[in-house]
Amino acid sequence: METRVPSTMRAMTLEEFGKPLVERTIPVPEVGPNDALVRIRACGVCGTDLKITAGKLNFVKTPHIPGHEPAGEVVAVGSDVRGVQVGDHVAVAIYLNCGECDYCRTGREQICPHLRGRVGFTIDGAYADYLRVPSTALRVVAPDVPFEDIALLGDCITTAWNAISVRADVREGQWVYMTGAGGIGLHAIQLAKLRGARVIAVDVDDEKLSLARRFGADLTLNALAEDVVARTRETVGGDGVDAAIDFVVTQSALDADFAVLRPDGAVILVGYNPDGPSLVRTMDIALSEFRLIGSRASGLRELDEMIKMIEERRIKPVVGRTYALEEVNQALDDLRNNRVIGRAVVVP
Repeated sequence: METRVPSTMRAMTLEEFGKPLVERTIPVPEVGPNDALVRIRACGVCGTDLKITAGKLNFVKTPHIPGHEPAGEVVAVGSDVRGVQVGDHVAVAIYLNCGECDYCRTGREQICPHLRGRVGFTIDGAYADYLRVPSTALRVVAPDVPFEDIALLGDCITTAWNAISVRADVREGQWVYMTGAGGIGLHAIQLAKLRGARVIAVDVDDEKLSLARRFGADLTLNALAEDVVARTRETVGGDGVDAAIDFVVTQSALDADFAVLRPDGAVILVGYNPDGPSLVRTMDIALSEFRLIGSRASGLRELDEMIKMIEERRIKPVVGRTYALEEVNQALDDLRNNRVIGRAVVVP
């Protein structure tokens, strides 16, 4: 079953690390028996795309089409596909997992050691008119949800939810300290509040902090203008915060994470620095029994949960500015220079 699809499409291609993406006209991929072809209606622009285009991730090879936050409409399916059909509006799970290992069976597909691919990283992504993926990577979303909102589901919002609900296990009444009120952080604030937590949001941009307050942050701190550790400890009292979730992970941010933490508290690292190293005080970790926890994207369970929350309007996707496909380089430059509030989204 399929609809009319052109033979060629536009794609913004990374041909050389450190250089702008190049618009090319290439063949539309053909679907295999278990594949679906998605017409891309929106794709989020992530900070990780800056690492990809700069050549910071050594598993990305050129030429390559980035874009790992796709949303779109199914326009063709293979002969053996079940569960999705032409016309469905879909979010895309970017980890093409094996489905059989212990990690996959326990809902942690993002750390499957036998990945068949990763959309926008090891296989071509969605800075293009069409995307071919195995149909098992698709999740159907209600047609009244805007494509720009759906685009934030595959990585941005679900990454926040994995950090909040799984890795930090945020609970009612806890204090959560968050560094970075960008695309992921603004959603993490909303999700932590839904779980009954109290949130301290830290950034260096007053406009982002204003938005953080709008979405529920109990206290916002500008790290360039005030002593975030002193203000946090003054506000929280007692032994410190229960969890520090870091979407930035600079050395100064990491130092502050541990400085505001209560004994047995957890630092959750969502951001990362591929150039490293970052230093931690191992004595403090040992003596206070701090927990240092990584948080990588999310599994399918988190994606399903976030689709339900979006459809029920329990969380508000924070879309900043939209860009045409041919404006991807501008979107990346705006993100690189801190000119994006919320999530930038490409709309082909």
